[in-house]
Amino acid sequence: MDCNITEHILKGCKDLQGGVNKVYLFPFVKYSRSQIVLNEQELVTFPFTTIYDWESNTTNYSENTSFDGGDVAWSQNFTIQIPKTIVSSEVYKLVKQDFRAIIIDRIGNIRILGLFNGLEAQINNETGQGKPDFNGYKVTFTGKEDNQAYFITDLEAVGFNPYAIYNFIYDNGNDNIVMDNETDNFILD
Repeated sequence: MDCNITEHILKGCKDLQGGVNKVYLFPFVKYSRSQIVLNEQELVTFPFTTIYDWESNTTNYSENTSFDGGDVAWSQNFTIQIPKTIVSSEVYKLVKQDFRAIIIDRIGNIRILGLFNGLEAQINNETGQGKPDFNGYKVTFTGKEDNQAYFITDLEAVGFNPYAIYNFIYDNGNDNIVMDNETDNFILD
């Protein structure tokens, strides 16, 4: 008797990992619908824009539907955590304007949030109660759109210029910021 079962038993790849891997944030600028080109659920073209990489200890993203006057509305929100409350922090500036955001989840999906209406920021500063609790800022971005967050296959091809700031700390204790939009290779003496 042959006991080998060969159909429908292979385990799939572990490509269902949750969480957000990277967040890009940039100011909301009102563009005409002709400047933003879509192909069904994919963003194909966007006016050239520099996007800024935000570091966060924990980022979560969610999107929910609701009915608004008989139409479906998509509520988009995500939260970033910025550890350590310090006097020189400029996090408060985030509530002074609307934003768009691009998130890349841990399985590689790239989505743009606040595409047509923008996102508003709300800041909570907390210390927690115990030593292991989070101490810092939780910034929550929320917005409503007519459709779910659009997917992007290639940031640069669509029109985005990812911008990273590299911060190196030397033995003398000074911070030296090196910015380069062309390459990640640096020669430091």
